Amino acid sequence: MLSTECELLSNQLVAPDHYVMQILAPEIARASLPGQFVHLRIPRTMDPLLRRPLSVMLADKVHGHLRLLVRAAGRGTEIIVALPSGASVDLLGPLGSPFPMPDEIDGGSDKDVLLVAGGVGVAPLVCLADAMRSLDDTPYIRSMFGASTEDMLVCWTELAARSDEFSVATEDGSAGEEGLITEVLAGQLERGHARVVYGCGPAAMMAEVARMSAEAGVPCYCSFEQRMGCGVGACLSCAIGAAGGGYLRVCKDGPVFNAEQVDWEAIRDE
Repeated sequence: MLSTECELLSNQLVAPDHYVMQILAPEIARASLPGQFVHLRIPRTMDPLLRRPLSVMLADKVHGHLRLLVRAAGRGTEIIVALPSGASVDLLGPLGSPFPMPDEIDGGSDKDVLLVAGGVGVAPLVCLADAMRSLDDTPYIRSMFGASTEDMLVCWTELAARSDEFSVATEDGSAGEEGLITEVLAGQLERGHARVVYGCGPAAMMAEVARMSAEAGVPCYCSFEQRMGCGVGACLSCAIGAAGGGYLRVCKDGPVFNAEQVDWEAIRDE
C-alpha cells in the first residue's frame, strides 16, 4: 500500500454524471491488480473530509497511468470530478483483495469466463478483462453489461473491446435486450461451458448472479461497491454479513469475495 500525491492528467465526462479520471501514479499503477481500488482525497483541504474509494478501471504499468471511473453522486464526488487537469490528488493504494485469475480456479482450463457488469461496476471488470488478455493461456471471455438506459452503459466500449462476446441489456429497452442483465446471464449459463462468473454492480444484481451461478455449479466472485471510511479495515463502516455469521470488511477482506463467503439474504433484506 502506497500513499502518494499525484497529478490529474485529464477528467473526461463520458456519460451524464460519470467521469473518467486519468492520473499519473507510476508506483500504484505498477502494483495494482484487477479488482483493487484506490482511496482518493484532495490534498491540503479538509473538504471533503473523507477519502473516496474508486475502483481501478485500467492500470498502464508502462506509462504509469491510472484510469478511474467516477460517478458524481454527492457533494464529495462532485468536487472531485470538477478538478481541472494538472490538479493534485492524494491516492492511497492499491487497496483490497484482487480477483483470482481463471488459472487459479478449478473449473476447467478449456471453459469460458463470464463477466457481468452493472452500472459503474463495469470498471473493475474492464481491468480484469484487460489483464486476462495478457495471459499466456487467454480465456474466451463472454461479457454482459446492464444499465437502466443506453446513456448509463458507461465505458461499454472498453469492456466490449476486451471481450470475445459482448451482450447488453437495458431496463427501458433503449439498447440491447429489454430487461435485467441477469436475464442475459441465465441464457449464458444455460449454454454451459462456463468456468467462472465474475460480477460487479448493485448488490441486488450480485445477489442474483451469485444465486444463479450456484445453481449452475459455476464458481462466482463478486466485487462490492460500498461506502467506506478508513479503507484499511479499522472503522467497519463498510462491513457486510458473512455466510455462517459475523462480518466481512469490504475494504480489507474484499472488495472481491467468493460468492460463498457472503450472506446474501442479509444483503437482500437491507
